[in-house]
Parts: sequence; C-alpha cells; structure tokens
Amino acid sequence: MKKFLSLALVLLLALGVLAGCGGGNDASGSQSFGDASNMPAPTGDGEYKDTVILATGSDQNYMDGQMNNTNDKVLRTVYSSLVKRDQNNEIVGDLAESWEISDDNLTWTFYLRQDVKFHNGKQFTSADVKASYDRLLAEDSLVRYASTMRFITDVSVVDDYTITMTTENPSPVMLANLCHRANLILDADYIEEYGLDLGLTAESCNGTGPYRLVQWDKDEMMVFEAFDDYFEGKPPTQNFIIQIIPDTSSRAMALETGEVDIADGLAVEDVLRLQDVEGISVNFYKYQGLHGFQFNCAHEYLSDSRLRRAVSHAINRQAIIDALYAPIGEYCATAPVSEVVFGYTDLGVVPYDPELSKQLMEEAGYADGFEFSILVYPNYNQSLPSAEMIVQDLAAVGITATIEIVDNAGFNAMQGNRTYPGENFPWGMFIMGYGPSSLDADEGLRRLWTTSPDGNNNNNYGWYSNEEVDTLLPQAQVEMDPAKRIEIYKRVMEIVYLEDPAAVFTNQRRIIYCMSDKVEGFQVDMRNAINYTTLACRA
Repeated sequence: MKKFLSLALVLLLALGVLAGCGGGNDASGSQSFGDASNMPAPTGDGEYKDTVILATGSDQNYMDGQMNNTNDKVLRTVYSSLVKRDQNNEIVGDLAESWEISDDNLTWTFYLRQDVKFHNGKQFTSADVKASYDRLLAEDSLVRYASTMRFITDVSVVDDYTITMTTENPSPVMLANLCHRANLILDADYIEEYGLDLGLTAESCNGTGPYRLVQWDKDEMMVFEAFDDYFEGKPPTQNFIIQIIPDTSSRAMALETGEVDIADGLAVEDVLRLQDVEGISVNFYKYQGLHGFQFNCAHEYLSDSRLRRAVSHAINRQAIIDALYAPIGEYCATAPVSEVVFGYTDLGVVPYDPELSKQLMEEAGYADGFEFSILVYPNYNQSLPSAEMIVQDLAAVGITATIEIVDNAGFNAMQGNRTYPGENFPWGMFIMGYGPSSLDADEGLRRLWTTSPDGNNNNNYGWYSNEEVDTLLPQAQVEMDPAKRIEIYKRVMEIVYLEDPAAVFTNQRRIIYCMSDKVEGFQVDMRNAINYTTLACRA
C-alpha cells in the first residue's frame, strides 16, 4: 500500500492555484471587491449569546445529502463525511483518520475514528459507511446523486473501523468527489427505517455532526442544538436557527432590527446600503457557483442546436452584468464552471452578435422567429430583471419570450420532474445555479451534461445530449494526468458553452453574507458550506 499524497498532490496544487485566481475585478472596472478572510474562532472571552440566527430565502428540500439539491449551507450541521475540505480548501480527514491506496490505484482503504457517536447515542462504525454507499450505489437507486459516485464498484467492511472502496479504473477524482454532499454518512438503522423518506423530517435525521436537528417547521424555521458528544468538541454556540424569510427586503430589515444575526441572499441594493450601516458587516467570499438560464433541449424549438446558439448570441451578457451584478463585484461567466473549479479554462464571454443569431434562425428555417417561455425563480439574485433584459434582447432578433415566475414549491417541482418532458415541462429556458461541491469539473460537467441512460433527467434538468461530450467525460474521469484532464474538459466546455450550448451562463457569483459585527468565527468555504464548529455571537 502507498499513501494517497503522492497520487493527488499535483491535483491539489493545481486546484489551489485556481482557487486563488481572479475574483477581484468587477465588470464596470470602477470598483474592486476583495474577498473577506474567514473569521478566526471566538476567543471565549466575554459574554456570548446562546443562540445564533441566520436568515435565508428558502428551505432545504431534504436533510439527506444523497437527495438534497438545495445547497451545501445546512447539511453539515448534522452530518459528517469520510473526508472534508478545510478552510484552506485542502482535503482532510473527517470520519476517516487516515487513508491509503493500493499500488494499482484501484483500492482505497479508510481507517475510521473510533470516538464518534450518532446524535441518538449509537456508536458509529464501518457498517454505517457500508449502508450509506449501498444505498447510494445500488443499480436501482432512486437517490439523486447516484451517478456522482458510480465509479466506485465495491464498498467492503474490513472490520468495525476499516472500510475499503474499489474502483474499476484509477480515479483521480476520488477524494474530491468524496467531499460532495452525497457522501455525508447516514445511520444504517435510519436508512432501513425511513427509506427515501429519510431527511424529510427532524425525526428522520440522525448524524454525527456538531448539531442535532431538533425542530423543523417547513418553509419557516430549522432549529439545531449543539451535540455534546461531537467528536471534534462541542461547538461554542448552544443553538443555531435557520429562519426562512423569502422576501429579501424583509431579511435585510430583520438583520437591521437585530431579529437575526446573519442574512444571506440579499438584494443588491440592500447589500450596498448595509455597507454603510453601523453595527453591520458585509462580507464577500469566493464561490464555485455560476448563474445561468438553462435550455430545455426537449423543447419544440430549442431541441435544435442552431436555435439555442441563436438565443445565446442574441443576449448581451455584459449589459446584464453591468446593470445588475457589477455593483456587488460579480462579473461575466467565461466557462460552464467557475474559475475556482479544477478543470476550468477561460473561454471568454460568449459574443453578443444579433446578426449571427438571425443567420442561425434562417438556417434552421425560422427566419420569422419562434417563441418560448422562461421560468424564473426570484430567490436567484436578480433573476427576474435578468430575464426581462433577455426578453428584450431576444425580441430585437424576432424571438418572442415570455416569463413565468414560480415560488419555492414550483421550483422544487420543476427539478423533481425527472422524466422526459411534455406538458409538465413547458419552458424553453429556466434559471439555474451551477456549482460542483466537489470543486472538480468531473461533477461540474459529467453529472449535469451526460445523456441519461434511462431517459430521465436525474440532474441533467434540460435533457441535454451530445455524443462527443458523452465520449469525452468518461475519459476525463479516469485520466490520471491532470494536464490531460484539463485538456479534455476544455474541449467539453467548448461544446457545452459555445458550439452546442446547454445554457446561457451569465454571472460568476460571490458568496455574500451580511451580519452583525458581533458575530465571530464565521467561516464559509467556496461551496457555501458554513463551518458551524466556530460560529458564535457576542451578547
């Protein structure tokens, strides 16, 4: 056996270099936004509140990492994984103390901590790891992220605190993908008891993380209580509350009045205003996420790649950024993945070229135009005004687009529609966020743009299908040379971004948290995963 470090050092170094690039310019060139440093852990001196409240715009759909497609913000309050990313973006042990890989690079052995308990007092063992992966990797698995880890062919228990994972081919993405939320370890007993209902109620959640979920009022509030027996030590704050406040202005007001301690997802105007409010700190962080408007490739018109290109070139992305996103330091996307993701290549901003759009429409037989609807979910910052500007741009080349606004339930239903669309999926485009929590292009491209083998969308919400993409992505998945992987991903991104577009990628996002200046120890990584073990607030 040999240690993992020799295998992946180059990958981690490359990712570290990418993670440090860019992010300091805005599209207007008039202001520079630096990324806030994560706060050091609280000193413990003085008096601290026993409850910290964070206001956010939408609830989680599942407290189950194998099913949750909301975000990475909350899951790690409750659950742990074999490995995790620390605040320096390095992969370190979590439930696994150490690991090693066989000489043929196919078998990974993980040595587990022996001091871990679940929230109900049960001792954590390798049986829970085995059950979690049996559920995730089953051939008939109905969980959302099965495809993310399907390169693992076997998970076996060696003893109570040793487990092996075997891959069919060498896997350069193993540790990065193990940091994905799908790999948060579940209680084997709860898997058996709750099945696919696991994570839908507070009662069905039992993890090994720093907090227990003790109350969950859907679309209103989640209440977490510090776990005394957390293996890394009890967190400094006894209670952590997620307050669901859909209206952005109401979230800002709740922060200003002291009703909540932290707020995220605020409107641009509130972010800018709060920078001048005494007692409030506004912090910007690098993020692995993009925003975009994804194509429904099963649509009557937009199934034609020429018409998708026509739409893409008709949209003035820079004008959208200048008007809506530059004030908070966001700027044009230049690829289908963020610049902090391993595998990123700068492909430039897609050219705004209305004449090319008209030419492509004529070639496709629609010189007089066509029409479709755009689904907008307002919780995506500036999504409605972005869509309105897109509608105006399209009208200028003869394309008629209408806007349909959906609420949280409607947006979740759209993503949950995993069978080939008909009347249940009428939109030609829909707002979407893009960001692999593995911080690797394998997840950022393969999971989203590979043709589904069963005809369902799974995570390919717009039913995108391209034969060359389907050929290249499995090659990258097993290519051990980082430079060769990057070249493969570059070609895939050229197709998805320019030649056969899957979406209109708009802005490189930032993580923005506004908070009381009494908050200490606030740390968030590039996935928007908060470190709850250091968070506190002075009284």
